[in-house]
Amino acid sequence: MKKLEVRCPSCSSRGYIEISEEEVEKAARGVFAVNVSEGIACEHSFVAYIDKNLTIRDTFIADFQLELPEMSIPQKVEKETSSQLESVDVSLIKLNLTASLIINAIRAILFKKRVLIITDQEFMVNQIRIFFNYITENTFKTSILVILENKTQPGNLQDYVVLKDFHVIQDKDDILNQKKINIEKTLVRKFLEEYELIASIHYLRDGIQESFRFAEFIIEMVKNLKKKEKLVSSNVIEEFKKKLGVKIQQPYLDFLYEIVENYFEVKVPKSSEVSNFLSSL
Repeated sequence: MKKLEVRCPSCSSRGYIEISEEEVEKAARGVFAVNVSEGIACEHSFVAYIDKNLTIRDTFIADFQLELPEMSIPQKVEKETSSQLESVDVSLIKLNLTASLIINAIRAILFKKRVLIITDQEFMVNQIRIFFNYITENTFKTSILVILENKTQPGNLQDYVVLKDFHVIQDKDDILNQKKINIEKTLVRKFLEEYELIASIHYLRDGIQESFRFAEFIIEMVKNLKKKEKLVSSNVIEEFKKKLGVKIQQPYLDFLYEIVENYFEVKVPKSSEVSNFLSSL
């Protein structure tokens, strides 16, 4: 067993966990995820990602109670023929990109922001581009620049979200508020924890593509509203179940509303929380 120091991403308190080197070795093609319980470092619980060199790659607080949409009708799985997938080295992505960077980049894409990613690994420049292009293929349009740390940066970066490893270097519109990125964290956590590489990237890609399709479904609902009529959350959730065979929770619906308003730039006339509560009685 190996003893490793972990630091809470919320309050920076430190604690120690013991890791089986054999277990980490099994995840040699990716990263090994450890759920750090409350009381080990502090009052918070969080996830720590460890690479095959027994180095803490990243830590972040995840909402373990949050559930993503459950499909009531099994989805047909087709054989992957995308040449773009063949170009993605998923193990390289998992070993060299922090969870925080992937989460923040996805968040920025969903908010229709330009993204600049700084890396000190030349062999990752093209891989990063291919990865984000693949998981958003035929859905969200991306504008991602990837540059080496020691290279001259492009001219005007005012409109960019700038990321490097764990760090948010620039986020002028404050879209990367960690308390509001729960869905993205859940998607990325499951992507990193899935040992089978192809299955893991399919999961992440499907989750992003579903959010695009579901956002379009909400837009259609907004278009069909009568004058001064508003969307009631319970009714929207019921429509998802009835017409799409999808069960969603309120946090996921709020996530979709953000996409509709920030990526598609469609205002969602939502009913008040009181109205939502009364409608659920």
